[in-house]
Amino acid sequence: MNVSKPVEKLYHYTSINSLALILQSKSIRLGRLDKVNDPTEGLSSDFHSMAQYFFISSWTSNSLEDFALWNMYTPLMRGVRIELELPLFPTFSIRKDINNSLVDANNFINYKEGYFIASAENTPVEIIYTNDESLLTPSIKLEDGLFLKALSQYKRSVWKIEQEYRYQLIIMPIDRNIEPLEVGNSYSRLLSIQTPPPLDTYFLEIRKQAFQNMKICLSPKLLAGDRAIIEALVNTYNPSAIIQESTVSGFIR
Repeated sequence: MNVSKPVEKLYHYTSINSLALILQSKSIRLGRLDKVNDPTEGLSSDFHSMAQYFFISSWTSNSLEDFALWNMYTPLMRGVRIELELPLFPTFSIRKDINNSLVDANNFINYKEGYFIASAENTPVEIIYTNDESLLTPSIKLEDGLFLKALSQYKRSVWKIEQEYRYQLIIMPIDRNIEPLEVGNSYSRLLSIQTPPPLDTYFLEIRKQAFQNMKICLSPKLLAGDRAIIEALVNTYNPSAIIQESTVSGFIR
């Protein structure tokens, strides 16, 4: 999936607890699509839901602070908005025709845990907002498989305030400790009976320069104790990051 317009930075509203985990691990968590705010994502018109196989991290391209996003994604509007420059993650070249991957060649298949990564493009997907049911629940069956790229790009217009871009992996289950030649038959069988992947989250390490150039905007209802925690976290894990005051502080009780 290609981004229709270039973006140089993306923004992520989150809690102080999540900020702590991001700073400590220098990584971003991707979670399953069937556990996000819109329960209709990942549906098709001719197959069962594929949401459990999409692992995503959601961002916004809107550089202006938004009360709705503060309210939805920070507890009691006490959190932060993380700003990172693109590319967010390192890029790996797997072979000549796959040179823009989020995952290196050694991590595409995990025989021990029982999964393989079917898609890992290091380009943020721009979400398109529509009420067209043919796009929201498309047909994905092909003669030789499933057209999964038709999923996870469209959301209902009611969500357009998010101006969302997302990074995503498609992770498929396979039987543990099988032979490489058996992978295709294994995941096809497990998909047909809706077997979930053996993990709920996947972590991607942030590109070093993007991490060092991080900006952290404080939420408009932040308490003094919250600020002290954030400052301590930044001093400990990312002292080059810039902490910014909210531009909408004082405009809401």
